[in-house]
Amino acid sequence: MRVLLVDDDPSSRFLLETVFASRNHSVRTAQDGEDALAMAHQDPPDALVTDILMPRMDGYQLCSSWHDDPALAGIPFVFYSATYVDEADEAFALTLGADAFLRKPQEATEVVLAVEGLVRSGASRLFKSRPTAAPEEEILRKYNARLVDKLEKKVASLREANEELTTAVSLLTDEVDVKNSLIARLNAEIQRLQR
Repeated sequence: MRVLLVDDDPSSRFLLETVFASRNHSVRTAQDGEDALAMAHQDPPDALVTDILMPRMDGYQLCSSWHDDPALAGIPFVFYSATYVDEADEAFALTLGADAFLRKPQEATEVVLAVEGLVRSGASRLFKSRPTAAPEEEILRKYNARLVDKLEKKVASLREANEELTTAVSLLTDEVDVKNSLIARLNAEIQRLQR
């Protein structure tokens, strides 16, 4: 089986590449959706496994482009993500035509077995275009909703981290003030004793 792995994280790519190769599969890697599409057009794989959050072209955009392309639409498309892991993320991925949605962390061998099963079953070959008749505007609305959801969660996480940092800085400032006061008293005591 020829597999195209797409992930902007080199360590994630290397781990999956190693496991697929250990099972005698031919593996090529790309660091984003644009590279993956170019590589797939030159030499179509038997399956694609991709992350979602990537620069230039993310996994959702890649999936949409993949299934709009008659030369690629029948090739199994698998998401493997650590960032987009909500049920709504999975539902949107399946709406775009993904054949499987796997969440990180998951044993790499389980990912390989899932992809092997998809290729063996040939299920994705039944689709020659996106499996839904959703209008482009609806797809964009859902895509934007997924992005906004992730951004809102990131902002909330950053706000919480900022509050924790502010509290820590305040505690450290109080501690420094106490230590400076003790040092000043000790210096005064030393000077008094030296007289």
